[in-house]
Formats: sequence, C-alpha cells, structure tokens
Amino acid sequence: MTEPGAMPIAEPWYAIDAHPGGVLRLREHAIDPFAVGDIWLVRGRERLLAVDTGSGIVPLAPRVAAIAGALPVTALACNPYFDHAGGWGGFAERLCHPLDAPALADPRAENASLAAYLNAGTLRALPRAGFCVERHAMRPATPTGTVTDGARLDLGGRVLEVLHVPGRSPGGLALWEEASGSLFTSDMLYDGAHGAAWPPDDPAAYSESVRRMRALPVVQVFPGHYGPMEPARMREVIDAQLADLAA
Repeated sequence: MTEPGAMPIAEPWYAIDAHPGGVLRLREHAIDPFAVGDIWLVRGRERLLAVDTGSGIVPLAPRVAAIAGALPVTALACNPYFDHAGGWGGFAERLCHPLDAPALADPRAENASLAAYLNAGTLRALPRAGFCVERHAMRPATPTGTVTDGARLDLGGRVLEVLHVPGRSPGGLALWEEASGSLFTSDMLYDGAHGAAWPPDDPAAYSESVRRMRALPVVQVFPGHYGPMEPARMREVIDAQLADLAA
C-alpha cells in the first residue's frame, strides 16, 4: 500500500502546455508518462473537444470546463483504457466508437490489470493527502453518442475527421484535421516505451492502421504519450514498428 505522506502532494495535478494550431496539452505530470496518456484540447468557435481524458485520479471535466469558458465540451474516448479514458465518465457529452462502448461501460477487465501500470513505482506525487493508488479504479460510463470512420466533428471554424484505427482496441480512433495537417493518434502511435503493450493485440489491424496514418500529409502529430512528434519522426517510428511486426 502507498503510505500517505510518503510522497509530496502535486498541486496543481494537471500541467498545461500550449502547442501550434490552438491546441493545449494537459499532463498528469505526477505520473510517469509511460503510465498515463496525454490529453489534447482542441478549441473551435462553438465547441471544445477533449481528445482522451487521462486516468481520472483527479476529476478532469471541471478543469476542462474552466478552460472552455462558455463553450460546450465534448470528450472523445479514442480507446477504452484507463490511461486514456479514466476521466471520460465525468463529462456530460461523451463520444467513442461503438466497438469500444462495451469495455467503457464495464471496465472490470481494465481495472484488473490497472495495478501493473498505475502503482507506487509510476506515481511521483499524490493528488491529495490520504490518496491510495491501489484503490483507484476506472469508473464505468456509457457514451452519449458514438462515431465511426469518416465522421466529422465540427467545432466551429475547424473540422476534424474521425479515423477508425483498430489494432490496440477494436474501436480505436484517431483524428485528422486536414486544414492544419494535424493528426491526433492517441494510443495508436507514440514515440517511447510500450512495455507490455507491445506487440499490439491485433498486429495485422495495427499495421494497416499505421500505414493509413503514414500516408497522410501530416504537419504536426499529437500522440497519446510522450508529447508531440515531428512528421519525419512519425514515419520513422511507423517504419520501425512495421519492420518489427513483420519480423
């Protein structure tokens, strides 16, 4: 058990970084980035989109609402894993792919493996006094709507296309903004350690999905872990992963 007081208290829990194209990254900086995903906020004139929602250790929705101001907020779960969808249930408007909805509604399997990633070794500080990481669990939630390949999310003045990119989860999603050349890859692609998450659950589907992303005229990449990635590096990572899976 993690002893209260054995670690400092992280206040604030979320760090915020600004990136090109009016994109913000929220990071749970007290957790090893291997064990928790990046949260990307995309603002349009009429709506703010949260691409993934972190671990849920500290409620995310109120923090995003404060950033959004008068704008309504939509939260997109690009997969059903705790490090990307842990805070999803706190939002009033929740989207996911239909194939991932069952796992989000019943996260028992995810909670059974959560301790392998979220533990005293990956936690650098506590969110509050008395917090016990071993008792944290992802809460079940159902979508208020679903999206499939080719759906367009119009935020007002900017439109993002939904890409169905299975391979890690059946309903894995990425987002493509053609106007800015921005690609949000979530758990499907990032430049850093994978640990037990490699190889992916479905190598054939994963390979097809990353080939699809590689063919896009990408200008900036916003991955699910470890921060932004340059397009040239994205292609290098994809090529290395495809070679590894082929071997």
